[in-house]
Amino acid sequence: MQSQITLGLTRQTLNHPLFPTSGSRQNINIEGNGGLLGGDGQFTRVLADAKWWVPIGAGGMEEGGTPGGGVQFALGLTVRGGAVFGDASAFPFDRFWMGGVQFGERLRGYDETTVTPLGYFKDRSRDINDINRLGEAFLSVSTEFAIRLGAQMSGAFFLDAGNVWRDAQEIDPTRMFRGAGLGIQLVTPFGPVGLDYAYGFDKPEPGWQFHFRLGPGL
Repeated sequence: MQSQITLGLTRQTLNHPLFPTSGSRQNINIEGNGGLLGGDGQFTRVLADAKWWVPIGAGGMEEGGTPGGGVQFALGLTVRGGAVFGDASAFPFDRFWMGGVQFGERLRGYDETTVTPLGYFKDRSRDINDINRLGEAFLSVSTEFAIRLGAQMSGAFFLDAGNVWRDAQEIDPTRMFRGAGLGIQLVTPFGPVGLDYAYGFDKPEPGWQFHFRLGPGL
């Protein structure tokens, strides 16, 4: 049984929920498990993220400064990090896995869950147990040059870097897996849909990876 309490704090000035061209967002969540709450877990999980967007080109703007019908250009930076402190062995999926765009921590240019605390391992590799793909700390950084094509479509050139570690004391920003590529995101009747084509530099065999994602981008 898991007993949990969460405390979150967010500050946001982004000028658009999906395709911002200016503003920033900072968010932190602290999850307490066990202790006075009881349950099987005795750990604290911390998640933090921050993003900043700066406009670099003129274009059509709707009233209020939100992206409108014209083409607009912007630079963005997103930083995400998280760590688990304590014993989360009873709840392994409260830890972190990295690679791909859909399930774990995003890192384009790599397949789902292939970036591990023990290095890179292909999907379904027999050289690592699935549980060892999970880490208790992660850090990721993404930069984007975005082309906003109105409020329904956006393209971007991006650089990603990230890694997962066995615990927070091992976090080393100089040891990150890197990817770069281009992507497009559309607003559809079924929600946001994204397509990314990225090159993973730090795989044993560097190469391109295609990603399809549902939901908003970074």
